[in-house]
Amino acid sequence: MLDNAAAVLMRLLAASGRELVDFTQKDVEPVNEGFIVGYSCGVRTPQDAVERVTIYVSTSPSAPTDEHTVELTDASGRRLTAWVYPQDPALPSLPAVSYPEAAGVVLAKFGIEASGASLRMEAYRPGKRAVLRVETATERWFAKVVHPSLAATIHDLHQRFLSAGVHVPPSLGYSEAGLVLLRELPGVPAIDVFERIDRHRFALALDELSAHIAAVPVAIGARESLARRVDWYAERMEETAPVFARETTALAQRVHERYARTAVPRPVTIHGDLHLGQVFVDEQDPSTITGILDIDTAGLGDPADDRGALFGHVVVSAIERTPGTAAGSALAAFADELQAGWANDPRVTSIAATHLLGHALANAGRGDDRGASAAQRLLERAAAVLA
Repeated sequence: MLDNAAAVLMRLLAASGRELVDFTQKDVEPVNEGFIVGYSCGVRTPQDAVERVTIYVSTSPSAPTDEHTVELTDASGRRLTAWVYPQDPALPSLPAVSYPEAAGVVLAKFGIEASGASLRMEAYRPGKRAVLRVETATERWFAKVVHPSLAATIHDLHQRFLSAGVHVPPSLGYSEAGLVLLRELPGVPAIDVFERIDRHRFALALDELSAHIAAVPVAIGARESLARRVDWYAERMEETAPVFARETTALAQRVHERYARTAVPRPVTIHGDLHLGQVFVDEQDPSTITGILDIDTAGLGDPADDRGALFGHVVVSAIERTPGTAAGSALAAFADELQAGWANDPRVTSIAATHLLGHALANAGRGDDRGASAAQRLLERAAAVLA
């Protein structure tokens, strides 16, 4: 991804008179034409103090820029774009909700008194989105930071889902700068309590939820099926972990051929990125679904996309659990049950295998033995799914 990360980071910091003390790779986010790589850095300031900052470097030639980004080239002449968190050029609202004082000002625009609020980053995907939990003494909200072009659409989706009776977090409103403010959804993520779930009841509840979502009237398309761009994963694997490139390329070709032979079904409303972290359940009776999160990707699409995404997430979640644990065993069993339920549907099979390739790429990008081991197991499962 970065041929010489140390040199790139040193050059970046030198421009502001600071010195790189140490760094570790933090995360990797694949983007259309490359990667965004995050580094946790120890930085010596001109006052000889050492502070920790997170620096993100994008290898995409079309990465957005603003007054806070720095552009430079690596040894091969490739354009790089870098920024220090939270100054993400694709998420201009992120700095405004990353500090308590600033968040209070933003929330006041929504009619909420949030002086003394505490903030906690729940999720951050550089260049794509961030979710922050905002708590006061009596209430809790979630500020979702997205690209400015998406905020109005996401707010409208929440309104439509709620009107149709699908339990999603109510949206209090949105900012054209790319911020949607959401209320809390009752329950806990299914992934956190999966070892206590009655899998048969839960599977039936998921089918009911999918049918309910399919009836929500929307006028936009869901995110494009990953199976349509499966070759992209093979190309990124060549850059990230060449040791897995040949196997990934062969699997991607099989997905491409199988998916191309299937008929496109009549589109219905789907979630677009379904997984167990987004399905909320009753903490006391975790087989009962209380609602669903993150409908940003929802729209008219192929139900097979939700089934394939869910399967891929269940498989990778099982692999990442400590072997022999109750949660790991329950997730592994659920993955087998989901796969058995496809009746060898070639469209679901193709999409499920694509998601496994995506998870393999993410694990290979970690650059450690555990990630490599997980990537190998995910590629093996993809081969088995396609067999």
